[in-house]
Order: sequence, then structure tokens, then C-alpha cells
Amino acid sequence: MNQKMLNVGMSIMIGAAVITGGCGEKMQNKQVEPILVTQPDKLSVVESIQSQAIELKTIDPMQPYDDVMPLKDMIGNATYVGLGEASHGSSEIFTMKFRLVKFLVTEMGYTNFGIEEDWGNGLKLNEYIHTGKGDPRQFLKLLYPNDEMVAMVEWMKDYNADPAHKQKIQFIGLDLKSFEPAVFQKVIDYVKLHHPEIRSEVEESYRELTGAAVSLSEYMKLTPEKKKTFNANAAKVVTLLENKTEQMNNGNTAKELVWVKGTAKVIENFTAMMIPSDYAQLVTLHDQYLADHAQWAQQTLGGKTMVWGHNIHVAKGVIDTEMYPKVAGQFLKERFGDQYVAIGTTTTKGKFTAFSDGKLATDTIQQNVSSSNYKLGEVPYEMFMLDVRKLTNQAKEWAQKKQPFFDGIAQIIPDRTQYYDAALSEQFDILLHIRETNPSQFSQTK
Repeated sequence: MNQKMLNVGMSIMIGAAVITGGCGEKMQNKQVEPILVTQPDKLSVVESIQSQAIELKTIDPMQPYDDVMPLKDMIGNATYVGLGEASHGSSEIFTMKFRLVKFLVTEMGYTNFGIEEDWGNGLKLNEYIHTGKGDPRQFLKLLYPNDEMVAMVEWMKDYNADPAHKQKIQFIGLDLKSFEPAVFQKVIDYVKLHHPEIRSEVEESYRELTGAAVSLSEYMKLTPEKKKTFNANAAKVVTLLENKTEQMNNGNTAKELVWVKGTAKVIENFTAMMIPSDYAQLVTLHDQYLADHAQWAQQTLGGKTMVWGHNIHVAKGVIDTEMYPKVAGQFLKERFGDQYVAIGTTTTKGKFTAFSDGKLATDTIQQNVSSSNYKLGEVPYEMFMLDVRKLTNQAKEWAQKKQPFFDGIAQIIPDRTQYYDAALSEQFDILLHIRETNPSQFSQTK
């Protein structure tokens, strides 16, 4: 509910020297009674936010878009849209983001879907939404194989299967935490079939790396010299493929080469990311490559690109300075300016899915009455959007102040704060708030 501030007024003492004159009388000053003048009531922060918010009626992706239509003007002609999430395990946020993806595809022509998921899983999911081969629940990893995400992937498959949709959705795993052997095999198989003259060099370059890249923790134990050798070998494959081209009239073969070259480059990026021993350098490279892979999608596949990930990664500024000194959204904002629009999602209370001792569990959103999340929760609307760039008056001033901001990570860590100081106007262009959220759902696999 609204939180009302005390009326702010200013008392102005008005004194006037009333000069009266009369025939033969001496002029004198006379004091008049002070007059209290009160300024018009000011809106509270909550009232100011409410006056500029656009209420959302539903999270259901199958419902009409009337309430989200203002997004068209908010996003404009941006080439990239970041789709943030307050945690990796909130049912309502996942479902609403599915609705936004559907809107961006059907109403605004976005066809590249990049997500904070490993590249190899992205390859499998892209094949699934184009052919129906496999089970998407097996291809989504960590906290993503939930019912809400699977429903979105199924919709993508159905969308692509419709011959009326000439431009198909492309699914790109932007992340590079680890690689299964199948990722390397994609490059090797293509070379075997189409460029046997470089087959032996490619196979030799990937021979040891294929096994080493499966486990991030084990890879990190390698010596600096070994890591540099793997990086040089991966870069060699990229160079071998650089001048390989296929005529565009070859159709599928030419498209496959695009993905093979992209895969070889991502493998090289992984090996480069793992060289620094300094954590800050490693995670900065990690997010730089997330941005690079989103840029690859747009430049190579054409169309416009969605970037789905945690709020921390898609934000245009740094929220957690200790863990993420520079993030993907910041790289994209620096490169593309207004062509990148960062949408953050927020919530005030509820629970979310996370890991505890390697098993699925639920964590509770801690309440912080000083947080921006708490203030947003006081707005009477259950769900709403804000164009942070266009806020005025008290809401603008409030959004410019650093204040606690909720960040629900994937791991339950006792005594770890869930809040980081962040000015919303520095982090997001658009905010989407859902007051109360619940854990994402996991059904049994098919």
C-alpha cells in the first residue's frame, strides 16, 4: 500500500511596511500578522513510482499483449535486449520472461535467443527447436530444466515448425563453463566431411583438450603452461577454418559452417578465459565472452538478439563488485549504446529454487525494508513495468540512489547477504516487478 510522507510545507513570514501618511502625521512602519503559506502536497516515492508505472495484468504467455504493448516504444529499434532475472529459480519471473520472449519474437522481430547456458547445450537446444530431436529437459542444465523454461522451448519448436514463419528462432548458449566431447566433435565431423585436408591438424589440436574441458574444476588445476598450450591449439583450429567458405547456394552446408566456425571460436574463448590465475580477470573475460557470443549471433545469423540471464549479467553496470567487476551487459552497452536495452526483473517476497549441497532446494527472500525491492513492493500493483530512463520527480531521485537490491544466487549459502547496493538507474533501462514469486517447478522427465 502507499506509504505517505508528511506534508512538506514552508512557512513564509511576510512583513510589510505599511506606510500611512496623513496631513501633518509622521510616517511609521507597522507590523502585520504573519501569513502561513503551504506548498502543494508532494507525492511520496511510492506514489511517484505508481504514477509512472504501467500495470501488467497477467504472466500468461498465451494471453493478449495489450498490457505489454508499451514495450515497443520503450525498446524502440534496439538490436539487443537483455532479459534479466532476480534469481535462476522464480516461477513467475520465468513465465513472464517467456511472455516477453514471445512478444519480442512475434511483435518485434527478435529471432536470436541467447541464454546463460553452455554453448554445447545451446547447440542441442537449437537442434531441438528446429527438428524436435531429443528432450529439452536433458539439454537445459543447472536450474534451467524447469517446467517454465521447457514450456518456452516447446513453444519455440512449434513456432519454427510453422511454415508461415520464414525467420526461425535460433537458440544460442552464450556461456562456456564446460564442454562435452560432442562440442569438439561438431567441428571434427564437419572437417572430416568437407575439408579432409585439415582433418589431422584439427584432431591433433583437440586431442587432449577434449577430455580436459569437461570439468571446470579439473581444468583449473592445470599448469599455466598447459593452459597456454591448449589455447594455442584452439586458436590454430580457428585459423584453419577462417578461409574455409561454402557457397550460399549449398544451403544447409553453408549454415553448418557458420555454426562450426562459431563453435571453434567459443572453444578458443574458453581456453583463453581459463589462463588468468586472478579471479577478477577470469570472470571479466567470462562476461566479455558472453557479450561476444551475443554479438556473434547478431552479426552472423542476422536479425535481433535477446540476451537471457541473471540480472547481474545483463545489467548495464556492476551490481556485485566483488564477484563480477565487469559484466556482459556493460560490455554490450559500451559497444552499442542505445542499441542495447537492459530489462531487469525484481520481486519483493516469496521463495525461489536454488541448490543446497548439490540438491534442489528452496530459499526464502530476505526482507529488507531499506531495499528498492521493498519500496517497489509497496506500489499497489501486483505487477508493473517502469521505464527507468524516463522517471521524473521523486521516483527519479529514488532510482538514482544506491540502495540494497535483491540478488538471488543459485547456491544457498548460510549467512550470505541477498542484497547489494545498486542505483537502479545505473543498472537497468526498464524494470519489470512482480511483488511475490514462488519457486520454479520441476516435473519428472518424459
